[in-house]
Amino acid sequence: MHSFFVDKKIDDSFIIEGQDVHHIKNVIKLKLTQQVYCIYQSEKYLCLLETIEIDQCIVKIIEKIESDIKKVTINLFAGIIREQKWDFLLQKATEIGVDNIYPVIFKRNVVQVEPKKEESKIARWQSICKEAAKQSKRVNIPVVHKVIRTIPGISKIEADLKLVAWEETVKNSLKNQLQTDFQTINIVVGPEGGIDASEIAQLEQLNYHVVGLGNNILRAETASLYLLSTIMYEKH
Repeated sequence: MHSFFVDKKIDDSFIIEGQDVHHIKNVIKLKLTQQVYCIYQSEKYLCLLETIEIDQCIVKIIEKIESDIKKVTINLFAGIIREQKWDFLLQKATEIGVDNIYPVIFKRNVVQVEPKKEESKIARWQSICKEAAKQSKRVNIPVVHKVIRTIPGISKIEADLKLVAWEETVKNSLKNQLQTDFQTINIVVGPEGGIDASEIAQLEQLNYHVVGLGNNILRAETASLYLLSTIMYEKH
């Protein structure tokens, strides 16, 4: 069943607008009285398609879909990588279940983001996450935040557990860290060039635990997805 994120609610109906109207009319070609899911304020509803107009569709709420899943909030701080790989990371991280994505520029970053282009890039990245959330039938869309350009910038976001993946350590296993009790977790992953030792030292001062991800050296996007998948497996 198709899912749509909505912002407008009138009595017992939702209003679907924007590109979703085109998608309903011309792509998936839904018919009146067909059922769809609508996501409103991170809540999921079963709805009935009542009207299809030029610039909007109206759906009637049938029932609210209750969920008793206790969710861990996952914040991903990822070094920005080349566009195609970055887009892939955003899409798959959304599908797996990340909640917040903080793009980071580390010392070894190859990819840079000009401040004057940042707003348009974030809008594009947010759009990728929205489409992935719809496809995976999530009840919320991950938020892509402003680019962080210094390690102190990471310190502003607190969590119960804070991890940084580093290929040069074998002393601390990810599995052991995930056995602790936490409701929020920050995970930091570097770009293609990795994280500089001086930045690791700064993160340790911010109470980040340095963890290894096994014997193999993983690509930046693989490391992020490995971490996210492992957290979801352990905590859901």
